Amino acid sequence: MIRPACVLAAVAALLSPPQGTVDALVLAQAFRAGNADQYKNRQVAGTGVNFHGVIAERTADGATRTSLVMTLGRVREGASAAIPIRTADEFITAERLRTTLVVALSGANLPGPTGTSPQTYEFSGIYDGQVRTIVRMGGSISTAPDTGPCKGEAPKAETSASFYCAPLLVNATASIKP
Repeated sequence: MIRPACVLAAVAALLSPPQGTVDALVLAQAFRAGNADQYKNRQVAGTGVNFHGVIAERTADGATRTSLVMTLGRVREGASAAIPIRTADEFITAERLRTTLVVALSGANLPGPTGTSPQTYEFSGIYDGQVRTIVRMGGSISTAPDTGPCKGEAPKAETSASFYCAPLLVNATASIKP
């Protein structure tokens, strides 16, 4: 009787996803490619720049709290690694070309920016499959269609704004890098 139990435990171990922290950039690239489900219910951590400012997120009880969008870099055709975005001008260019890689953060005590320039954060949270619609900044110079809002999150009224969908990290924590 012990033998079948050992076989089942071994099969379950082989089929379960590897544990450990996933790099946020890896998650964002997988999300962009449409295969982020492999990282569901995993801890995700990374470093990103907050170009979007503070977002007021409404919770189920009607209260609001700080939510953040972290820009991790941008993709470039033919490049395997993401290219860092360090300035607001680089960010706007990447947004216009629809090449930004971002993750959204939702957590009880996320710190808002303390200055006027974009700030770099270290963060972590759980990717449980939730998503967040992000407003595209800077207009468009690309002819590529935008991905649009996340499923079920379309604006209620017609708008000329452009939207895209990003993975959401829940129970997130973040700190501003010195």
